[in-house]
Amino acid sequence: MKREDFKMEDKKITLTTDYANSSINIDFSDNLTDEGERGYILSASFLSYAISEGLSKEEIVEMISNGYDQFTSENN
Repeated sequence: MKREDFKMEDKKITLTTDYANSSINIDFSDNLTDEGERGYILSASFLSYAISEGLSKEEIVEMISNGYDQFTSENN
């Protein structure tokens, strides 16, 4: 088989910020439907950003630990 036989459609994520509401809006392309794949992309993005901002592993764990209960209660 040739490589062209496995050509896949590009998957895209669009992020927009709403400063008035202090929020980020995320739009996934129609072909990006797998929740595991979406979760991996979002968590990898978060960790990459946190590390690039100089947060230590301990600070990242603390941030997640402190915000987890609040986030899950607001989004369930």
